[in-house]
Amino acid sequence: MTTLPHLEDSSIRYILETVEIITESTGERRTGQKGEKQASHILMNELMKYCDDTQEQHFQTHPGAGTLTQKILCALLIVCLVLFSVSVSNGYVGTAVISLLLNLAIFGVFSYKFLFDGTKLDIIKPRKNSSNILGRRFPRGTAQSRVVLVAHPDAPLTFRTFIFGNMAAYIISFCSVVGNTLLFCGQALFLFCGAPIGEKLFSVWSVICFVFLPFYLVGIFLINPRKTASGISSSLIPSAVILSILKQFSEDSFRYEKTEFCCLITGSEYSGRAGSYAFAKKYRRLFSDIPTVFIPIEELTTSDKLSVFFKDGSGNTGSAEIASVIGQAAENLQLPLTKENVFLGSAAFTPFALNHFPACSLGTSKKHTSKSVSPTADKITAIRRKTISDVGALIIETLNYFDS
Repeated sequence: MTTLPHLEDSSIRYILETVEIITESTGERRTGQKGEKQASHILMNELMKYCDDTQEQHFQTHPGAGTLTQKILCALLIVCLVLFSVSVSNGYVGTAVISLLLNLAIFGVFSYKFLFDGTKLDIIKPRKNSSNILGRRFPRGTAQSRVVLVAHPDAPLTFRTFIFGNMAAYIISFCSVVGNTLLFCGQALFLFCGAPIGEKLFSVWSVICFVFLPFYLVGIFLINPRKTASGISSSLIPSAVILSILKQFSEDSFRYEKTEFCCLITGSEYSGRAGSYAFAKKYRRLFSDIPTVFIPIEELTTSDKLSVFFKDGSGNTGSAEIASVIGQAAENLQLPLTKENVFLGSAAFTPFALNHFPACSLGTSKKHTSKSVSPTADKITAIRRKTISDVGALIIETLNYFDS
């Protein structure tokens, strides 16, 4: 049993009104703080109206750990660069060895934290209490599958964009990795050659490495921990769109025949997704009763540049298949949608994929998102009604596919 892939005008108004209520009543929604809890409370009250079962899961997280780790690593890279320069100028073996080992440690920590989503080092920041909210709408008959749409209520820290616009984070990360690799090669070759004093090759090499110094400095100050964006496009619109679909189904007395439709609102730091990890670990067995897929909704700024993010390979079984289902739904609706395979790093679906749930995420292409905007630039008026309508229709059509 399917329904028309269409968001009614009343549902779109409900989305905008819900977002406006949250932004006006909660202020800054930092992870684990009052604003985030108020937003979660508003969303939970709405879920209780339109779901058959609503649950709350409390957990602890370390908000800001990723930001602090990035700043420390960039500062240590500068130290490595200075030590290497001193070693080249004076032929010091000791400082060259220290610089090389420190560089290896930086690369190891960077890979663990930002490529593999490691959380063991998050203890550098104090713990905060947060919570997840799960709303479930059961099918008419026996449930044979379960689709969980995921969003979050908190807001991201803002970026100081400098001259790179909303590609700043990607450019700085890329240049930092290239600079780190070049520095490591120079350190290793310098020691292999016996740490010669005043060798022109290594003097030039050191100068080239210093070219990347501005990127390390920008990396330290890129994220502004004192300000958060409104989070309208990155968290509130996705949350409200899922709620509006549940509301529309409830008012129309519509249920899928064999698919359980769930909404998960995770209390999670924007970069660390602690709530998603906490939920996936707890429900790994509880949700193994029937095939269950997770589809986090990422930042939505325009439906003209939609993408579905997935990852192939070991530990990500089913991610590409779900991306294909969403792609087929978009094709039916004649919506432009690209598939972006996440080769490195982590995405919003990673916490679920690592716990062996088929998962991929949906949102505006990373090239067109506004994570780098100032706190006042991300406004309700910047989100077009067409974008909301298109994304809502795409989600409903995707649910139709899963039920059929």
